[in-house]
Amino acid sequence: MALDVFIQTILNGLTIGAIYALLALGLTLLFGIMDILFFAHGALYMFGAYSAYYLVVSFGVNYVVAAAVTLAGIGLLGAVIEKVLIRPVRGEVMAVFFIAISLNWFLENSGFALFGIKPKRIPPIFHGKVEFLGATLTWERIVVVLISLAAVAALHLFLTRTRWGLGMRAFSEDPETAELQGISNDFVCTLGFFIGSGLAALAGLLVASLFIVTPTMGEHAVLTGILIIALGGLGSIPGALIAALILGFIESFGASVLGADYTWGPMFMFCVIFLIIRPTGIMGIERS
Repeated sequence: MALDVFIQTILNGLTIGAIYALLALGLTLLFGIMDILFFAHGALYMFGAYSAYYLVVSFGVNYVVAAAVTLAGIGLLGAVIEKVLIRPVRGEVMAVFFIAISLNWFLENSGFALFGIKPKRIPPIFHGKVEFLGATLTWERIVVVLISLAAVAALHLFLTRTRWGLGMRAFSEDPETAELQGISNDFVCTLGFFIGSGLAALAGLLVASLFIVTPTMGEHAVLTGILIIALGGLGSIPGALIAALILGFIESFGASVLGADYTWGPMFMFCVIFLIIRPTGIMGIERS
């Protein structure tokens, strides 16, 4: 592989990994707090992409304003889902699982009904490109990586420096003790869904300016997110970040060597082999 192609593949992998990180962080947050693998996460990612598309392209809304509206709207949708559908069966693993699967199918079919089957894409927002060792990186992709890094840093600061974030961490470790300390379990779960859904929406709206948007785009996304959770270590946010970058690079190199249609196989096999060697994942710990 020529040097310029190698560098280009690395840069592409970094962009893909950054988007995967946002998607996986929301799933990891929900799993770490509530032990829920929320399969409808991919559908919220899809709705975030379409929301940004229609606001920017159909209604001419400024991209930054469209992003803020999308994040708030999908975040509130996630909070409503938690309160109406998840809270009544919290702790019932199978009930939550089937509700999430059913909700995903409902939202995906709603996507077909509302948005149609024709792929869509937001025209480039940030123009220009940067040359590096013969490789090219557009400002669109640079901004995606920077926004992803900023979101990761903001989530870290929220979880480690704010009262609500510390309350969420306390709840994840011992819900009963946290409740005795005045931390509302219901509020923590609703907040977790709001933030997790917002992260899914952010990933979706960033994707909408780089790739095509379809009602089924969430299927691949949520499966990749679950792979990242397993590879990174169940509930580990740093592990999820590392795993997202690893899978982003594997997908990029797989597309360069095997073609875009054959990237899933190498990603899956890497996760299988790694988890056989280290079942707890990159930064996971044994769960009692």
